[in-house]
Amino acid sequence: MANDSRYPNGITGVMQESQRFYRQELGVTFKLNNPAVEVVEGNHPRSWYENTPNGGEEYWWVVFNMQQELMARFGLRSPDSRWLCVGEVSAEKAGVSGGGGGGGWVILSGHDADGAAGINGAMNRWYGGMVHELGHAFGLPDSSRTDGTPMSASFYDYPNCHFNQQQKDGIRNGPYGRFLS
Repeated sequence: MANDSRYPNGITGVMQESQRFYRQELGVTFKLNNPAVEVVEGNHPRSWYENTPNGGEEYWWVVFNMQQELMARFGLRSPDSRWLCVGEVSAEKAGVSGGGGGGGWVILSGHDADGAAGINGAMNRWYGGMVHELGHAFGLPDSSRTDGTPMSASFYDYPNCHFNQQQKDGIRNGPYGRFLS
C-alpha cells in the first residue's frame, strides 16, 4: 500500500471535503499542510500494530500503536497545541480494530484508509466519518441520540447532517478553535 497513490490521494480528498464542510457549517475552516498527506512507512510489520497490546481494549491497539510511533518519530504530543493531527494506519485486526478522535487527534485504522482510497464503500460514509472524528479532535462529544448532526449516527447520511449551534460554539471556542480561519 505504501506505493498505492489511491491512499494519499483519497485521504487528501476526504480532508478537503471535510475542510469544505467545516467552512459551510462554521464560516471558517482549518488549513491543511502541503502536501496534505505525508506517507510514513511504519517501523514494524502490520502484525505488530494489530497484536501488540496498547491499553486495556483491543479495539484501540492498532491506532494507539500508530499514534505512539508518530509521536516518538516526529516529536508530537497528545494533545499537541501546535497541530490537529490525523493518522490513518493500513492495519486492522479483523473484527476488533477501530479508531476515534479527541485532544487534537484523529486516529483511524485500515477500513478508514481503504474507504478514503475508494475501495470500501460509498465516499459519503468516509466524508461523514472524518467530519465526525474531526469534531472529536476539536473537542466535541458524541451526541446522545441520532439528531441530524455529524456528531451522531447521522454522519452516515452525509452530507445531510449539520452541526447545531451548541456544537458550532464548542468548536469555535474549544481548545483547537484557533486553528480555524
